[in-house]
Amino acid sequence: MTGLVWSELVRFAGRAAIGWVAAAMLLHVVLVVALLAAGVDLPTPAVVVGPGTVPVQALGSVALALMAGVLLVTGDAAQGGTRAVLTVEPRRGRVYWSKVAAAGIAVVPGVAVAYALLVSGTYAVGARAEGLGAPSAEIVRELSWGGARTVGLALCAAAAGAALGLLARRWWAVLALVTGGVVADRAAAAAARGTAELPSAWSGLGPALLALPPAQATLALLGSTAAVTLLGAVVFRRRDVP
Repeated sequence: MTGLVWSELVRFAGRAAIGWVAAAMLLHVVLVVALLAAGVDLPTPAVVVGPGTVPVQALGSVALALMAGVLLVTGDAAQGGTRAVLTVEPRRGRVYWSKVAAAGIAVVPGVAVAYALLVSGTYAVGARAEGLGAPSAEIVRELSWGGARTVGLALCAAAAGAALGLLARRWWAVLALVTGGVVADRAAAAAARGTAELPSAWSGLGPALLALPPAQATLALLGSTAAVTLLGAVVFRRRDVP
């Protein structure tokens, strides 16, 4: 199993999708820091991060990690490598889980670097504007735990993205499914509040996701990831190999 995961990681490293996602993560960090430097009223991670939370700005990297998981197993990335053993039924499950695990592992370095740059840049801008000194030990500790939670969330997102990619076989189908699901959810939330203002409903999406207690949020994350990946495993093993 370890050999299959390593084989997938080596193949993923040569895919253009990894470079594009890494560039998008860097661009996201640059945009957030630039907006803060320009005076846009955005909360810095040092303000947002508290016990059991993830910085709202870091959710951009998590979303990109999900798309990375999709892109790594669809299109040209789905060809070659372990494909030759898919006709052997006992191995198909191992191949599937190796792809899912490799997709999750592949995004960890990029998300970790993006988080470090995001925190460093936004804190530097905030410290300069407010005349703050070096961050306290408590802030450093909370930011570090926030980074660990962000990486864990991105790993689960990439694994779920890979499962969805293997289910749908087309990256655009997964993108349409995820986008449609989020829009439908926010539309339902807006209707429940008696308003049709989707922008205001969208603005509360991040805080709503982060408002759960740590233990409940962790269980919800692991449960949803397990559900998606197990569904993908069942379909993958029963699907005919072309």
